[in-house]
Amino acid sequence: MKRTSCILFIFASLIILSVSCVTKKELVYVQPKDRKQDQPEAFHMKIAEVNLIQPGDELYIRVTSFDETLNFFNVGRDQFYAREDVTLISYTVNEEGYVKLPYIGKVLLLNKTLEEASDILEERLQGYLNQPEVSIKFVNKKVTVLGEVNNPGIYTFYDKRINIFQALGYANDITKFGNREKVLVIREENNIITKNYVNLLDENIFTSYYYIIKPNDIVYVEPLKKRVWGFTEFPYSLIFSTITTTLLVLNFLR
Repeated sequence: MKRTSCILFIFASLIILSVSCVTKKELVYVQPKDRKQDQPEAFHMKIAEVNLIQPGDELYIRVTSFDETLNFFNVGRDQFYAREDVTLISYTVNEEGYVKLPYIGKVLLLNKTLEEASDILEERLQGYLNQPEVSIKFVNKKVTVLGEVNNPGIYTFYDKRINIFQALGYANDITKFGNREKVLVIREENNIITKNYVNLLDENIFTSYYYIIKPNDIVYVEPLKKRVWGFTEFPYSLIFSTITTTLLVLNFLR
């Protein structure tokens, strides 16, 4: 009877250990389904709409022209700035969608693309500068990455657009107990909040509308059930030592 109980204990322990292990299939991103791993494949991304200028946006505006003596926009701005410093020399879009600039005053840029805004400013500057050229960039684009990642937080990005893998890269990737098959993307557009789950293990992620991250998106990585059950702190060494001791006792009782 005692021997049977010990065998059952060992069997149950082995089951627990096998369940608690994270498999390679749960960790590898964009796994191919119907082709070999090394066979190339092209995907057509669904690019989200171009970001439009909205109230509260911070815009870095750089003006150049042949009349450098009249280039009053860039006084004291010719030095090099680190990326995190550009917010110190940016213009804020007010609640009505206007930015206030030197000499030309308030300019309406609401719901304009950066290219359209550049054209508007260049036209307004024609009376002040000789062949002005305007370059505009967003400087306050942020993405929030939460859940089972190594460094959750709010991250600022300066590229024109980033994808979900780049966003997770800012957070130093998903932990081994993060559910890569169920990553939630929360997005607010036009006062409407939408949420959608994406599967990072599926190579079709490249064709998802949520593959490209938009400013102010929230990316949340759910934990695997193994994490919920607390297996990250599971006493594996104790289990192994108990099994070893039990086997020795069984061998002695023979």
